[in-house]
Amino acid sequence: MSNAEWVRRGFEISLDKERLDREAITKMLKATYWAHDVPETALWDSIMNSRAYGLFSPEGEQAGIGRMVTDLSRFAWMSDVYVLPVHRGQGLGEWLIHTMLNDPAMAGVRRIMLSTHDAQDLYKRFGFEAVADDNEEARQMMQLQRAAEEEE
Repeated sequence: MSNAEWVRRGFEISLDKERLDREAITKMLKATYWAHDVPETALWDSIMNSRAYGLFSPEGEQAGIGRMVTDLSRFAWMSDVYVLPVHRGQGLGEWLIHTMLNDPAMAGVRRIMLSTHDAQDLYKRFGFEAVADDNEEARQMMQLQRAAEEEE
């Protein structure tokens, strides 16, 4: 797995897991509705066993994170997309999602799923659609389906 990096206005997104600040990430994710009750060790293991996109400020501090649980072939689960409040309002969350979806390593992935209670409108801008609309829990599930590329 490469340690690709993307830079924009001094901020950086990196796949280098050595740069991830465990304390900062677990603190920010423990403050979310989706990970507040996940043990810290399990939370960190989930990051280490995923394609983790660390977002770093111009000063090199952890500013956010996103991750894909994926086989890099057919399926991915987008999770833990988070930008620290101090860095919000600059389009960094959108940039992080865009980078994750357009990562060349993810090009072959046909279905990307996620679950969100409150960011459906954000993900719809990237082409995600609700999986079903028959109940509240189903509306939280979203997916992006891409056209298959022709085999070589």
